[in-house]
This record gives sequence, structure tokens and C-alpha cells, in this order.
Amino acid sequence: MIPYNHILLATDGSSEHEAIGEHAKRLAQSFDARLSVLRILDHLAFDFSTEPMLPDDIDKIEWFTKSAQDSLNLFAEHIGIDAVQTHVRVTPGTAQREIISFAKEHNVDLILVGAHERHGLALFREDTMDKLAHNAPCDVLVVHVETRII
Repeated sequence: MIPYNHILLATDGSSEHEAIGEHAKRLAQSFDARLSVLRILDHLAFDFSTEPMLPDDIDKIEWFTKSAQDSLNLFAEHIGIDAVQTHVRVTPGTAQREIISFAKEHNVDLILVGAHERHGLALFREDTMDKLAHNAPCDVLVVHVETRII
């Protein structure tokens, strides 16, 4: 088996990411590998009408980025990894492009992503995990995430 030195957990910040985070942490421990956590924010997808009212003089993208970083830092603390290893990127591009770029820049040798069940119109959109599997510069591990529809 190939040893992994740097594992990247790419997360969307959903409620399932804690289970994936625990999986990533155990995997990193078993390989004695560094674990980084990355969240990509699509700067075009922010729906300011449903978010908290912010003063006009605040840069909203900066605020959302800081909020996402704070959330990742809490997540890192919760699963017991160093918050220095958390990263947020805001991009007009695709999530998979940013994940691949990060992996190349930081010599990642395993990318870990969660598989979400898709329903309705989501079945027709391109899937980040499929694109990663075909274009990543390293191994990609897809972790099944149970979702419940109520």
C-alpha cells in the first residue's frame, strides 16, 4: 500500500462533514499524515437576501469568507486537528478546479470527499466528485455519507 503524507478533506460545510472529518482524521493518524481541510465558496452563489443584514460598509464576500473560516476552525477543533490546516477559497470557478489546484500547490497525495445522495434537478448537474476522480493529480477517496429524507 502506498503511504499517504498529506491528506486533503474537501468539504462543503454541510452537516455530514463531521462524520467525514472523523474518517479523515483516523485515516491521517493511521498513515501519520498531515491533514488539511478545504472549503470552496462560490462567490456568485451568495444569496444576500437570505443572510443576516450586514451594514453597507462591510465587504460581504469578506464577511462570508471569514464566517466560513471561523466555522472550519471550530470544525478542526472539534475533530482535534490544528486550525492552521484549514483553508477557505472563494472562486468564480468550479469547486473541483480549486480542489485540484490546492492539491497540486500543497503536494496532496489523497483527496477525501463525501458522496451526497442527489435528488430532483441535482441529478442533472455535473458532479464535483466525478470530475475529481478523473482529473485529480492524486488518489481520491469518496466517503459515503448517509442522508435521510424526511
